[in-house]
Amino acid sequence: MATDVISLIKEDHRDVESLFERLQKMPENRPALLAELAAKFVAHSEGEEDEVYPVLARRRPEEKEEVHHGAEEHHEAEEMLSRLLEADPDGPEFDTLLQELIGAVTHHVEEEENDILPVLEKAVPFEERVRLGKAFSKRKAEVLAAPLKLRSRTKDELLHQAKELGIEGASGMTKDELVTAVKQKKQQG
Repeated sequence: MATDVISLIKEDHRDVESLFERLQKMPENRPALLAELAAKFVAHSEGEEDEVYPVLARRRPEEKEEVHHGAEEHHEAEEMLSRLLEADPDGPEFDTLLQELIGAVTHHVEEEENDILPVLEKAVPFEERVRLGKAFSKRKAEVLAAPLKLRSRTKDELLHQAKELGIEGASGMTKDELVTAVKQKKQQG
């Protein structure tokens, strides 16, 4: 069955909502759930920003500001995710940061589902939305595979990975030094 991009985006939204619920109810699984959330959120955001938003901005130039706003909200949420990844999952700061992230993402999802997606549905015929869905899925898959391509990762992502690998002095390293250290540690292990 062909699935259009709007259905795929909404499925991702429900998946993120489920992850938020599990993060709140299953504190013992927070590190794994947070890693899953971060990977999926970044892949979704990049898929939308690279494949979906440009099509909407071309089809409906009057929506450029709304599209830009959506991308800004993605970036703000990614910053919140970075802070959450650095927080102690058992500490009081974690819950505060998680609630901030949930609020920001919930707001974004509501705006996207009520403002952006209905316009996309009217502006882009179904067959093209199916093709767009394939492009969106492909881009998400590329981003999800990006941990294999260390240079494409943010410094915060590399710092988190270095911490998980037990690399000492990571916080004082440049991004290039982190890439090298993570590669070396993976080759050793």
